[in-house]
Amino acid sequence: MAHYKFLSRPRCLVPCLLVLIFLASLPNSHAQDSLRLKSGDKRIPVKTADDLPRHTYKVSGTALEILNDSAKFETLLDQRIADLRSDLEKYEIQDTATLREYYEALVTAYRTKKDFQSAEYFSSEVLQLMTKAEDKAMHGHSLLATIAAYKVSSDLRDPKFIEVFKKELKERVSKQPIELIRDRLIALRTQAGYISRELIESSIVNSVQPLFDAAQGELSGDLVGALTDLKYTLDWGLPMIPHAAEVYGEILDAHANVAKRESKWEPRLVELASDAQAQPVPIAVWDSGVDVSLFENNLWRNEAETANSKDDDGNGFIDDMHGIAFGLDRYPAVGPLGSLDGLRRNLDQYLQFLKVAEELQEGINNDQVQQYQEFRRNLRGEELRTFNEEFDRVNTYIHGTHVASIALAGNPFARLVHVTENWPWKEIPDEAPTIELGERWGNNMRQAGDYLRKANVRVVNMSWRLSRAIFLEMLENKKFGKTPEERVELSRKIFKSIRDGLEDAIRSSPDTLFVCGAGNEDNDVDFEEYIPAGLRLPNLLTIGAVNDQDRFADFSSTGKNVVLYANGYRIQGKIPGGQASTASGTSMASPQVANLAAKILALRPDLRPAEVITLMRDNADPVLDQPGRFIINPKKTIEALAKGG
Repeated sequence: MAHYKFLSRPRCLVPCLLVLIFLASLPNSHAQDSLRLKSGDKRIPVKTADDLPRHTYKVSGTALEILNDSAKFETLLDQRIADLRSDLEKYEIQDTATLREYYEALVTAYRTKKDFQSAEYFSSEVLQLMTKAEDKAMHGHSLLATIAAYKVSSDLRDPKFIEVFKKELKERVSKQPIELIRDRLIALRTQAGYISRELIESSIVNSVQPLFDAAQGELSGDLVGALTDLKYTLDWGLPMIPHAAEVYGEILDAHANVAKRESKWEPRLVELASDAQAQPVPIAVWDSGVDVSLFENNLWRNEAETANSKDDDGNGFIDDMHGIAFGLDRYPAVGPLGSLDGLRRNLDQYLQFLKVAEELQEGINNDQVQQYQEFRRNLRGEELRTFNEEFDRVNTYIHGTHVASIALAGNPFARLVHVTENWPWKEIPDEAPTIELGERWGNNMRQAGDYLRKANVRVVNMSWRLSRAIFLEMLENKKFGKTPEERVELSRKIFKSIRDGLEDAIRSSPDTLFVCGAGNEDNDVDFEEYIPAGLRLPNLLTIGAVNDQDRFADFSSTGKNVVLYANGYRIQGKIPGGQASTASGTSMASPQVANLAAKILALRPDLRPAEVITLMRDNADPVLDQPGRFIINPKKTIEALAKGG
């Protein structure tokens, strides 16, 4: 999604991101000057994303024209490289994820220029910043294989180049533990099934060019970075992906009969018996809406309201039988589910696409998968843009129901309250955000907090995040404001109103435990100033994701306050209509914790949020090699509660 960020991983693979698969590293063996902080350096400290320098670039022509004009592109690329290196020399970037992004951008830039020595150097810097086993296991192989093959031939289509590339790649990747790299191999093989130059160029025209048009000849650093990724994909990714996919397919086939490891997460789960000595506990899902028909036995009911298109209880919300809703304009809306008004394709078609996309991610290859790949391969023009945009929109629509099914699982005493949001979903919004919108949005937060408190909600799950950068992006895409500096300041004011409203909502409900996901960007929630994840409040928990083998999920964001973790990897849940579906993300980890908290409060409604947090923390399992980080253990926690722990 372009703007409002839910915390589940994308279900479809978007073209033009092949650069991420081919990022690689070597040991730091080159005598280049390190850009790390040295003793006595007086670099400017960068403590948050808002402190990062911003660069703009004057260009003329369309995105495709610049990509196809070597002189124009090389000039732009050299400017970008100079700015990236200058930033690293001038600023002390304290967030390792952001520093890694800088180095990865330089790797891509230098590989595009065929400057392999510089690419190797910065790639080694990337490796030293990696902390997750999956990242390390896949890092370095493609670059090493490319360098070896390039010594034989500089023509990527030369059979000699291809032979050496495949041989080197297979030797290196085959040495890695299959349980760490399986999903990465499947992802690349999947992309190879539908990626093509025509598809990428169509994506550029319909997705990138509108951003160019909005920029009016003055591109942001992020947009120039996207251009660099696209150039690398066109020049390197496309010729190489069929050969890499062939190699990865051979490795996957060689391990096809390897038994899947038993889940370490499943034995931790616990259900409450319907005859347990427990009380109903209201639990809220603050999300994109919920198909309440799926949870009829677990619904909270507003006894003062009837379904008659009137505001019977005078609280500003019409027919709020089981919760409240806000529209895209940030005014009260009606209905438990978000809107799909204007959807061009039938919803059932998209749900079928989602199912096939899940099969693709699991490495399944059947007739439906092949038909879907063929369909994606042939999308062009406006049809491609519409499909990608609406696919994201449907993912948003089903998100809240999926989260709710996780939060309520195994708890007959849970009583669901929904706070339904309709969120910006277009890459370029119809209207730019304003200070007034931010103030209204902040008041929405306070209204929601008041509503939940009056409903005696004890647990709230928030599997989403907002940041100032999101609003800056929207302002830039609409070219709202006279200068970049004006847009930055405006984004700060808009975001502050929303952040203050959300903080007020949480702070004013001290008896309610709020649970949120950290994010899926593999970054630091404090550096990015995410809300709610980056807020520090005694009744707020920020949750990271692990997989069912207790390994950090490669996508999970972290931070000093991200202490508790839960499984967020391929979690099954329900979507509107009742169909089962799987999804991954901290969106799926957060409701696991909310679920446990609601079970604790059903059994012990006298406990306060701090006591619930302590109980979960004291009975959690430590994450190996990660001091101070813990995986919740629902079974052990409920057993401890029963013993008076």
